[in-house]
Amino acid sequence: MKNKDNENGVPYFAEREEQAVLDYIKSTSKEEKERIYNEILIEPFRKMTQSILRKYPIHIGNYDIDEVEENALTHLIEHMVKFDPNKITKTGNKTKAYSYCQTIIRNFYKDWSKKTYTEKKTNLSYDDFLEEINENVEYSYEMETDTIHQYEHLINIVVEKIETRITSDTALKKNEIIVGDAIINVLKNWHILFMEESPEGKYNKRVTNKFAKNKILLFLKEQTGLSTKEIRIGIKPFKEIYFIEKMDYLNE
Repeated sequence: MKNKDNENGVPYFAEREEQAVLDYIKSTSKEEKERIYNEILIEPFRKMTQSILRKYPIHIGNYDIDEVEENALTHLIEHMVKFDPNKITKTGNKTKAYSYCQTIIRNFYKDWSKKTYTEKKTNLSYDDFLEEINENVEYSYEMETDTIHQYEHLINIVVEKIETRITSDTALKKNEIIVGDAIINVLKNWHILFMEESPEGKYNKRVTNKFAKNKILLFLKEQTGLSTKEIRIGIKPFKEIYFIEKMDYLNE
């Protein structure tokens, strides 16, 4: 794939961007990482996700193409930190960040294509099977109490960033603001929203460490009044916030 800008033929990922990836990975400053990403990397990364998706025959399923590209971008942000500039290729040259990032995106699209094709074959409706999903242990996971306490700090940071984005970004659409507010509400009240009934009775409840993943979508649908598709689109501006803060948190 040629590393060219479609409009003027200028490479969109050259030495400046290669160095920016290295600087991002090496930096221990959250502010510096955000500056590098927003000023240098975000646009070439978007071009990369768009060009790869449009070149290969990828099954995107019941999703908007912009949404798939946004998911690929957040996946790239999360995994590009594993790049090793000293790794030698089969040709005897050092690995380039450009090639490494392309590989991450292509693999993501390959997995996405398999996943959405499987979804199409099974053709299960979330709303129709909600009760069955809630009762099935396979659709939930256990989170240890210690882990919950460790992630409370991350949750608070994400909430603060989303609140700032909502109040400062005048380009946000109405549904995006609605979804953002709902996400904040869920994150601020997770310990209440995820309570379950105890054996002692319906109203004598306890906080459980059993989190059903599908409950979050259900809460968002109830609070926003939006469809699943509208929520998926409205959540896009806040995905990058989560992945960037999560990486910073895990690297601390």
